[in-house]
Amino acid sequence: MASIETQLPALKSPSAIALAPGPDEVEYPEGNWIAQSVEHGNAVQQATTALRHYFRERAGVLVAMELLVYYQRGNVKAQLQPDLQVVFGVEYRPNRGSYRIWEEGKPPDFVLEVASPSTAKNDAEHKAREYARIGVREYWRLDPAGTLMETPLEGYEINAGQSEPVRPAAGTGGVLRSRVLGLDLRSERQAGTTVVVFIDPHTGEEFDGSLEAAERDKQELQQQVSAAEQRARAAERDKQELRQRAIEAEERARVLEERLRSLTAHAPPPERDP
Repeated sequence: MASIETQLPALKSPSAIALAPGPDEVEYPEGNWIAQSVEHGNAVQQATTALRHYFRERAGVLVAMELLVYYQRGNVKAQLQPDLQVVFGVEYRPNRGSYRIWEEGKPPDFVLEVASPSTAKNDAEHKAREYARIGVREYWRLDPAGTLMETPLEGYEINAGQSEPVRPAAGTGGVLRSRVLGLDLRSERQAGTTVVVFIDPHTGEEFDGSLEAAERDKQELQQQVSAAEQRARAAERDKQELRQRAIEAEERARVLEERLRSLTAHAPPPERDP
């Protein structure tokens, strides 16, 4: 299959498409998604879960799975439905039914499409051109089956409608850098399916949104909670021990004080000088 950058002609400014004027009365339907296969659905859901978790504490980041993108006001046919999109500077809303570029003021920043036999050609050709045309900054493709693309994971940076493939750095074993996300990406086979593994380049932490990873995170959290509880119990024991020592010290001081008074009471009076 030909690479994406060979199929992208020079295109018009994204603003001419994304912000075209039109009527406001048009109804923009919500999208429906049916996974092409179990492996396709798992790959999409894992990548979405991974990025939602990574950006969970960062305000103004929309991570959405299979959300319809309308890019021409008044034209319901001017739509795309990325398997996964990330948009910076846009708030996440649970009740969001679609993404309208003219309302949000920008197209998605990062898009991932997961290939299937029925969608691979469309992803590589039509969607690649449209994403470039509306101003998407990075377009990525994943092959969960491992048989539909030349490489399991491809990334493309788009500037002024022109697409350039993301090349792996030397000595990285095929790891690709997403400058938009600020993360490294690689593919990995898990239970017969190729998924995306994200890597934080600052910490080296890897995460893929899998149930196994979530379970590991849960166990690690439980271990941290258990260790904190043990430290709290140890601190309480130390506190009780110190309290007991203080009581014992007070008792010894009281006994010594009573002895001193007793000795003082029975001591002979001091001799007077003649």
